[in-house]
Amino acid sequence: MSARDAVRRQAEAVRRTLARRLESTPDPNERAALGRVLAGLERDALRRPRTAGLEAEEALAGLTRRLEQAVRAARQGPFDGHLAALERHYEKLSRLAQTLHERHALPPAPAAGRRARTGRRSARAARAPGAAAAVATVTDYESLKAEYRRLWERCEVRPERAGHVAYYGKRLREHRTAYEPVAAALGIPWQFVGVVHAMECGFSFACHLHNGDPLRERTVRVPKGRPVTGSPPFTWQESAVDALRLQKLHRVEDWTVPRMLYLLERYNGFGYRRRGLPTPYLWSFSNLYEKGKFVRDGAFDPEAVSQQCGAALMLREALDERT
Repeated sequence: MSARDAVRRQAEAVRRTLARRLESTPDPNERAALGRVLAGLERDALRRPRTAGLEAEEALAGLTRRLEQAVRAARQGPFDGHLAALERHYEKLSRLAQTLHERHALPPAPAAGRRARTGRRSARAARAPGAAAAVATVTDYESLKAEYRRLWERCEVRPERAGHVAYYGKRLREHRTAYEPVAAALGIPWQFVGVVHAMECGFSFACHLHNGDPLRERTVRVPKGRPVTGSPPFTWQESAVDALRLQKLHRVEDWTVPRMLYLLERYNGFGYRRRGLPTPYLWSFSNLYEKGKFVRDGAFDPEAVSQQCGAALMLREALDERT
């Protein structure tokens, strides 16, 4: 089953649940709200995607918004399992969102000092071709600050990717109210929180920001057992604060653009720098990146091209202006 067909199947299941509730609810306000949600689902089914290549992602985001509207519309009982059904739908949509995200998400890049396997060429051959911009191989921020500023100013969205970048920027802004409490708790910009959420979770609010594990339990993958305090299931905000504290981001005082770019690259790893390559984690979909990526843990393919929007391009969309 294609991703688009999977979203359509979930949309039909949601529609049936809401139609049953529309027939049974005693609340006229809820009936009116559900009528609007169902009409919206019908319009969504007929609407052509505005961004080529993002059909499933756009449809899933729209369906999730409709489901959230239905949850807010629930006014009074008897619910007869209605809210539980909506929760199950939301979990399925969240899992599907994570699946779509993992299809293109970049695996962690090895630490700069670790030699990774190269699939088709030697490591020496992998350094030269495929880079639209050369980068330094050092990893300390003071040595890289001017480079980040230079790349930020040179960065241009590839024309064929403009629709994708605008779409991700829109989703970041839509979720601002979810990011702001986390940002306020740690003293960091909401835009940075949002970009990490997009890169690591594909905007899913049902998983830990640490590694994408479900919020209903502590994390199972590395880092394991997070958060160490509290009891599951965790809220997304609780988990996000713990994940960003684990990265010691609450101690950062400099939140200029170069510093944010450095912290984002560090979040994924400096493995691309050892090859003198601009990391796709930052620059994918821009004129600064052409090809070369880690396709799995420790395995670098110089011909592979990242299909995930770079964090720098999302950050620029989320910021009011370049600073």
